[in-house]
Amino acid sequence: MFKNFSALLILSVLLAACASPPRYDYVKQGASQYEKTNAMSECNYQIKLNKTAVQEQGNLLNLCMQGKGFRYVRVD
Repeated sequence: MFKNFSALLILSVLLAACASPPRYDYVKQGASQYEKTNAMSECNYQIKLNKTAVQEQGNLLNLCMQGKGFRYVRVD
């Protein structure tokens, strides 16, 4: 019985790992988390300051972060 339970537990853990969606984040070689947070805060501030429509904010954030040298990539 313990054998069946442990096999089922291992199988469920493996399936859960496969089901989790990929993570994406802004990355810049040599940049710290502090620098990334500062860049993102500045970009968000500029976007909100200009009263940009909600539909355009994601694209503008991406362009602003790219302008600061960050790329939005899959991280594992």
